[in-house]
Amino acid sequence: MPFQSKKFELSPKLKLGVGRGYTQNQILKTSAILCLIFALGLTFNAVNLMVKNNATPKTGEPKVLGTSDTREQVQDNAVQFTTYTVQKGDTLFNISQKFNISWTTMATLNNLKSPFYLKPGQSLKVPKQ
Repeated sequence: MPFQSKKFELSPKLKLGVGRGYTQNQILKTSAILCLIFALGLTFNAVNLMVKNNATPKTGEPKVLGTSDTREQVQDNAVQFTTYTVQKGDTLFNISQKFNISWTTMATLNNLKSPFYLKPGQSLKVPKQ
């Protein structure tokens, strides 16, 4: 009986895997490269955000709650101020209630620091209503 060769048919799933053996070293190299690319992307994004945040001009003026940061809108909706002269017995809280604003806003507008002592005759900026 002569030698007869038999042909075997591989399933489609097995055909895809034949001849594509990757070594563990190749897999590690590929994953390391992908991690480096990801880390570089995160670093670039962080640097880009820091540059954008530092590019905005910072002024020494205190911010008033409810006003906008853009100069164009501030010019259109400019807040006008009046001055109030502190009387004996006045407190920051009482003055802020007279003008219907919060005491923290009043302290910020006038660069007052804690403990917020007021002296009679002292002038305070108060927004007009």
